[in-house]
Amino acid sequence: MKKVKFLFAAIVLLKASIAVSQPGSANDALSIVDAHKIFFSAPAHHIPTDKMPDAPLLGNGDIGVAIAGSPDSLAFYIGKNDFWGVQTAAPMAVGKIQLLVPALSGASYAATCDMRRAVWDGTFANNNRTLSVRSWVDANGNHIFIEIKNTGSVSVEVNIKATLGNQLIEHSGLYNPDEGKANSRKIGFAAALLQSNMNVIKLAPHTRAIYAVALFSDIDASDPLRKAQSELSSLSSKKADALFIAHQGWWEKFWKRSFVQILDKVIEQHWYSTQYIMASCSRDGKIAPGLWGNWITSNKTAWHGDYHLNYNFQAPYYSTYSSNHADISLPYYDAINNMILFGDTLAKHHGWKGVFLPVSIGPWGTSPEGPDSHWGQRSNAVYAALPFVWYYQYTQDKAWLRKEGYAFMREVEKFWTSYLTFENGRYIIEHDAIHEGSGGAGRSGVSEDMNPILTLGLLKTFYKNMLMMSEDLGVDKTLREKWKDIVEKLSPFPTQERNGKTVFRYTEKGTAWWNDNTLGIQHIFPAGAIGLDSDPALLEISHNMIDAMARWVDGNGSSSWYTACARVNYQPEKILAELRSMYDKHSMPNKILYFGGGGIENASPSLAINEMLLQSHEGVIRFFPCWPQNFDARFGSLRAVGAFLVSAELKNGIVQNVAVLSEKGRPLTIVNPWSDRKVQVYRNNKKAEILEGARFAIKTLSGEKIGLQPL
Repeated sequence: MKKVKFLFAAIVLLKASIAVSQPGSANDALSIVDAHKIFFSAPAHHIPTDKMPDAPLLGNGDIGVAIAGSPDSLAFYIGKNDFWGVQTAAPMAVGKIQLLVPALSGASYAATCDMRRAVWDGTFANNNRTLSVRSWVDANGNHIFIEIKNTGSVSVEVNIKATLGNQLIEHSGLYNPDEGKANSRKIGFAAALLQSNMNVIKLAPHTRAIYAVALFSDIDASDPLRKAQSELSSLSSKKADALFIAHQGWWEKFWKRSFVQILDKVIEQHWYSTQYIMASCSRDGKIAPGLWGNWITSNKTAWHGDYHLNYNFQAPYYSTYSSNHADISLPYYDAINNMILFGDTLAKHHGWKGVFLPVSIGPWGTSPEGPDSHWGQRSNAVYAALPFVWYYQYTQDKAWLRKEGYAFMREVEKFWTSYLTFENGRYIIEHDAIHEGSGGAGRSGVSEDMNPILTLGLLKTFYKNMLMMSEDLGVDKTLREKWKDIVEKLSPFPTQERNGKTVFRYTEKGTAWWNDNTLGIQHIFPAGAIGLDSDPALLEISHNMIDAMARWVDGNGSSSWYTACARVNYQPEKILAELRSMYDKHSMPNKILYFGGGGIENASPSLAINEMLLQSHEGVIRFFPCWPQNFDARFGSLRAVGAFLVSAELKNGIVQNVAVLSEKGRPLTIVNPWSDRKVQVYRNNKKAEILEGARFAIKTLSGEKIGLQPL
């Protein structure tokens, strides 16, 4: 309770900081993120590392740069999403750039990561020698730029060294650590000072130099070295300045797509850092990032730096859908679709139909831990289907569903429809480990666990959405009765008594409880099988389970825990207080949470803020459903299920400025934000119908703007 009281007192003091304006304003979004620069007063400590560096991070969804080193020896570590080793079966470091400035030995250190513009600025002073260094990874191309300015009163000599792999290079080189092996990746690298062909420059006071890098893989170009050299030769200081303007334009457009503004500025900053991290490491048309994003600083990455399907690969994308950045998730579907043939083959090996996937996969249909490392879990493929469900729910993009989404969903359906057993009027799940290796399964054995709650939740959501998807596409009509039967007769969530209260049991038979992780609530979220329209008894059990588990800090579960709590409206003040406490205690300087592992998945807890401000679970929109009514807040253009962009404000306990843009013309179902008051509907800013009731449905047209106002 002390944490809650402290948070409330802090929030009361901050109330004056929220400016009142219409939600949804693009300029609001820019001004808010502009206030959330990340400051660094010392160099990074945990770099190079086999996990997540604590350094300032830059990226364009493909190339990543992590910045380290003291002022006299700055280091820019370079990674790239598509650079995976054959022998390591993991992403590998590309190399690094070093700025050696002996005159700055012992200099002061001050650096900033400007998320709005996606640049890093460092200022280093040693008596009358002052150097300002700016770096950015081009949002629109395969370039890295390092701009060096002498802002002191005497000349400063800078020596620049480039390392490709472990080899020092003069200006360019080709890196292929697995040369001669099938499917080996190549990197072409070219770099130079744009003002000189030398790697040493003496900067006079008030002058600048730009060091440019062009970087391409064999995925980008058939001859990546020649491509890099050609690209570098086309650059000049003037062109670099023009590219920087375009780079800022890309990020400005990105930030204008949504915003949130709340009273706790630490939590708010983490919401923005979540968006920044994901836009920096994942981009349409590129290879999906692994556990550590594109910030690879070692060739021995923990857990292969791979795509773990029992939550890790999905988790970084949790917040992208409702934050109106669903396109960031597109590399995910490419990676999963590339596993269909592999999964079909593995399923046949076990005598099953459809697709069956192990825990560990990589890009291009690979499996770093071996083909059958499933740890007794049958749920990996249906867990992998969740982002497919979300992308379609939030975008209603039928063209994507037909071309990219439905094929994998159908393969998962084939597996489960044939795998489920029907006994005594219900469908049951046999031999499916709730945790890796539980129920005696080990790495590739058979688990004795039956009806794990996570898989039950995943299947409930999966089959509901298969019905909707097939109807929208006009396919598989003859299969729908079976799917409906599974939804209606799937076994209920198992329960047990603990400390005098009914809580969920992890499985019906087998594993009853687990003392870490958050699989005990993942059927709520991310599986999405329980929400505010669920049976009140089920919601009560969900609250009891949260009390019993109390996993407010969990190395593997923080990505899902807070959102699950919000989804069932569990004590909003407690959620905010614990979220703030976790950010205060477990954030690295770059605002990534660190628990000893986890990587980019640890950007995900901020999704809880979206769910507290706006829920659209199963297509029902609720405004501020799990938010303290005495805490002012507002949001703009959050994306809701049904392809709606929604904006609103809560001020002095009253919901205001409700606006909805219907992208696809779907029916809009809303829980009345003003309880039993009548509501005036505006269509494209003109008065339309008046509605009343606890909830109501509104027909919409594609592109139509809907406004709501209480009467």
